[in-house]
Formats: sequence, C-alpha cells, structure tokens
Amino acid sequence: MRKFKLLVVLGVMSMVLSIGSNAFAKKIRWKMVTTWPESINLWYGEKEMIKYVKDMTGGNFVIKWFPAGALMKAFEVFDACGKGAVEMAGDWPSYWATKDPAFDFIGSFPFGFTNMDYITWMYQFGGLELMQKLWGKYDMTYFSLGATPMESGFRTTEKTGPIKSIADYKGLKLRTPSRATIWILKQIGSSPIKMPGGEIYLAVQTGKLDGAEFSAPGVDWTMGFAEITKYWSVPCWFQPSSQVGTMVNLKAWNSLTKEYQAILKYACRAASLEAVAFYEADSARAIQKFKDAGTKIFPLPNSEMLKLEKLAGEYCIMKAKESKSYAEVLKSQMVYLKQYKEWRAMSGDFGFGRTPTYVDNVLAELKKLGY
Repeated sequence: MRKFKLLVVLGVMSMVLSIGSNAFAKKIRWKMVTTWPESINLWYGEKEMIKYVKDMTGGNFVIKWFPAGALMKAFEVFDACGKGAVEMAGDWPSYWATKDPAFDFIGSFPFGFTNMDYITWMYQFGGLELMQKLWGKYDMTYFSLGATPMESGFRTTEKTGPIKSIADYKGLKLRTPSRATIWILKQIGSSPIKMPGGEIYLAVQTGKLDGAEFSAPGVDWTMGFAEITKYWSVPCWFQPSSQVGTMVNLKAWNSLTKEYQAILKYACRAASLEAVAFYEADSARAIQKFKDAGTKIFPLPNSEMLKLEKLAGEYCIMKAKESKSYAEVLKSQMVYLKQYKEWRAMSGDFGFGRTPTYVDNVLAELKKLGY
C-alpha cells in the first residue's frame, strides 16, 4: 500500500513538473497599435518582438498587433498609449516633435547618427535611459526596436527632374516629416510638406508632391516608389538613420511581474538586432531593383553637403534653447560623437559612419547654456 501511495505521489509530481510553471503563469493579453500600415515594413522589429515574447512565455504573454488605421490613425497612437487605451504603440520618435523637440532628435537628425551610432549611444552612453526619461513625462516607457541604415534620400518625378545641387531644391514640394529637415529645406527655398507614409504614393502620383522621401531603399521599393519617381538624389544627408521603437504604457508596464518585464525588455533588444540586420540587407537588395526599373541616381557634391551640414548645426543649437530635454539629449549625443571621433577616424574603411563638423561648436554653445 505504501509503495502504491509513493507511486501516486511521484506520478503527480512528475505531471506537475512536465506541465511546468506555465500552468500557473498569469495570462497577459495586450494590444499594440503602430504608426505603420501593412505596406510599410518598418513594423519588422515590432512583429519579431511580439513573436519572441510569446515564445519565451509559452504563449502566456500575447501581444495583438494592429496596423495604422485598424484601431486609430497613425498620429493618434502616442496619446492612446499614454492614456492607456492600448498597452503598446510602435513609432518613429520624430513624429512627436510637437510634444517636445527632443523627440525629433531621437528619431533622426541631419548629418547625425548612423544605425550603429544609435545602438552604441543607447546601450553604452546612457541614451536609452534618457529616452525613457522623456517618455516618462507622458506616462510611458520606451524600448528601441531597431534603426534603419541611411535612408534613400529624395526621389523626384520625371516632370520635376533630378536634384543635383542645393539650387535644384528651390520651389519643390517635397514630403519629409522631420522638423529639422523641414527647417533646412525652407532655408534653401524648398516647400516641405509633412504627411503620413501611407499617403505619399498618391500625393506624388497626382502631382501634389514634386518628390518625396520615406525610408531605406528596401522599404521604398515595397511602397512602389519606382512606379511614380524617376530620379534619386543621394546621399540621404537628412536621415543617416532612423531609430524606431515601441512606447509602453507605464501602468501596464508596472503591472507586469519582474520576469515578464525582463522578457519584454530583452525581446525588444533581440528584435532590434534582427531588424538592423534585415534593413541593411533589404536596402542592398533593393538598389538593383530600382536601377532595373529605370531609376537614375544623382549624388550631391561635397561642397553642397557642407553647406547643408552647417545649417543642421545651427538648427540643433536653436532648439536646445527651447527645450531642456532637447538640450540633454543633444549634449549626450554630442559627447558620444566627440569621444568616438578618434576611433572612427582610425577605423577608416574598416569602421562606420562619420563625425559631423558641427559637434565642437554645438558642445561650446551648450556649455554657454549651462549644459
């Protein structure tokens, strides 16, 4: 009898152990909206992160993803997440520059960070903590889900003609969302227009825009830009990279166990790495596709680039005087760029990126402002 009871006890224990802790884990069901429609694959890191979270929790933590327009418009996701209408929202930070200019600098900046600069700054120079501090003011925290390589640059129609110099920008109606780029384009006589990515194709096709930019070559290809544009101006001086990520409602975040917080945090980091690799490879594959479709590529001369870079340095000093958060982020990035400068130069062709000419001047002006 005792032997029978022992066998029963061992059998029950074996069953419990085979089921594992998942049988007792709390079931989490979240909603995630995004600024991206299905046609724009900047959601790549978002979907990878969702998959990782589900896999690491045995299906106990499931995040349901909704593309832009499914639950709300693209530019409504910030407030929705901050207010708790949804638990998460995928984004490009520069879209929220009306909230604080600092968001514009975190998303991308003319002649600024490459994708590897973003990664190094976020995880080794305190960048992610600064970002989370900024989103914290709006009842959210934040995690990166990757950064694109250099974006394509402006694509113009056959009627518009190619952009070969600064003079060619004059009078052109060009789509761009970054406030810094909008300001610079206005200084050189262009007419920048801000609109969601999903509206660009029709705007160019109907002549509302003379040209447009959106993202890296692979993303632009999937959006059909080869069908509506003829010329491609490079390099993309105004978006050397675009950092994308996810906002998380603070109340929802704080409701998670420490284990689930860790899983979400590291799922984001893993998805970020996967996304960086994807966008680099996707960009390389897309170039020949554009060429085969008849796209002609025109580089801007270095002399013209230097004039635009000077304007970028002027803009960030101007904005640092308007926003404490902007000045804090700007100081952190400039310190990183200055510290990394010698190694970048030493690495040469075996390294990555470049150090903007305005770094020392911006740091000097920030010092005058007390930063």
